[in-house]
Amino acid sequence: MKNYFTLAYIRNLEDKEKFLFLLRNKKKNDINKGKYIGIGGHVEEGESPDQGIDREIFEETGLIVKNKIHCGSVFYRDISGYHETMEVYYVDDYKGVLHECDEGELHWLYPQEFMDLPHWKADEIFLDYVFQGKVFSKMSFLYDKDNLLEVVKE
Repeated sequence: MKNYFTLAYIRNLEDKEKFLFLLRNKKKNDINKGKYIGIGGHVEEGESPDQGIDREIFEETGLIVKNKIHCGSVFYRDISGYHETMEVYYVDDYKGVLHECDEGELHWLYPQEFMDLPHWKADEIFLDYVFQGKVFSKMSFLYDKDNLLEVVKE
């Protein structure tokens, strides 16, 4: 569905302090180009967000989700009029072998490493919850291109 997305942060099974991130550097005309983000994508027609995130994780990483927590909903708006809704997940159990992603490079990172790399500023706010596997309900963010203008926590 247009402007409806899922995004997951996958905890490493061996080093539980690390999470899987995607450096978006392979797609043309990518709003996320050059940024580190979680794993995810569009929710397809007839698909629930839970089904969508499982599918996206498998497509982008080769991993099969065994356990996940829906942490909350994030609403992004830009002053240009662009908007999207994102369902955010924490994944702490999976099986399979990580494979190369056609949308970018996959990296296992510690939270502080991520914070020092290019990313959307609003991610820092909801990732405080996600890194602990906690629910945050809803958050809204207003941007002017890369500049975060407003944060609303519900």
